[in-house]
Amino acid sequence: MKHVKAGELLEKAPDHGLPGDYLLSRLKGRRSRMVVDWEAIEKSTSPLEELPEGHYQRIFGVRTPEAIWRALLIEYRWVYHQMNGQLRETFAPFFLYGELRTLFICLRYLKELKRDKVREILSASLLSEEIKMTLRESSGELSAAQGLEEKFQCLSGRFRGITEIMRQEGLSGFEREVAGRYLSVIVLAGLDPVLRSFFTHIVDARNILALAKLLKLATTPEHPFIPGGTIDAKRLREILDRRNRQAADKILRAFTGEEMRPADLVKLEASLYRGISRSLKREGRASLGTGPVLDYLWRCSIEAMNLSLLSYGGQLKRDIVAAELVR
Repeated sequence: MKHVKAGELLEKAPDHGLPGDYLLSRLKGRRSRMVVDWEAIEKSTSPLEELPEGHYQRIFGVRTPEAIWRALLIEYRWVYHQMNGQLRETFAPFFLYGELRTLFICLRYLKELKRDKVREILSASLLSEEIKMTLRESSGELSAAQGLEEKFQCLSGRFRGITEIMRQEGLSGFEREVAGRYLSVIVLAGLDPVLRSFFTHIVDARNILALAKLLKLATTPEHPFIPGGTIDAKRLREILDRRNRQAADKILRAFTGEEMRPADLVKLEASLYRGISRSLKREGRASLGTGPVLDYLWRCSIEAMNLSLLSYGGQLKRDIVAAELVR
């Protein structure tokens, strides 16, 4: 398998040679401050004020989705800088995958001519200085896409042509293609076994969600399912072409362990993420190094996703919010 050097697109940091046990002991303390009782927070009249003392999301007084994402980036940055060089290299594919969302947020801000917002989100980002410069200095989302296409080809030639995707399909098509191509490259790379299992589950989750959404449409559009998951992409295409809902139901039950139907998109997404969380929790117990660290980083991302949902809570019905929370 080809080793993909995702770290080349992340910021450089000195290697202080800290042992892995040092990081695990620090994470153990931070893990104790994470949310345990989502039901209590959800029912609170001010849910975002009910976070445990010392929780990393308390660093900002403003509780907007953007502030929540920035706090997550800062927490990732803290973990990244506690790692020794070897661990950093191992986890670079995860950190870069997380930073794809930073790229997409910046591109949306560029489209809206909100350059101050671009600088703000990049101040917390782990992206390399070269990529940050591309985003800060681009005249718009299309020129930024051209710069990103050039930078990402150090990972794989599969990123060739993403600027044309932006030109033809806009931001939504660009985001879908970049994330899909990144995952298709990463799952075939020489990853740590725990990271490989994680990315395989991510590919499966994205493919299953895409299948469920496409089955709700009256037509059957072309859709490039991401290769590399446990569910063969050709099999998914066949189910979609034949509109085989029974086969889709079977896949959903097998993957989530829950009675689930493609039409239940909100419940399906939460169920898929719960499945990944359960898998990482097992890995965290079985593995002395990679597993516990990845479990912590994933739990942080799930908390940020839940908190973003709760920040909109006043605009949504409580039962809708409850269904979307990943517990």
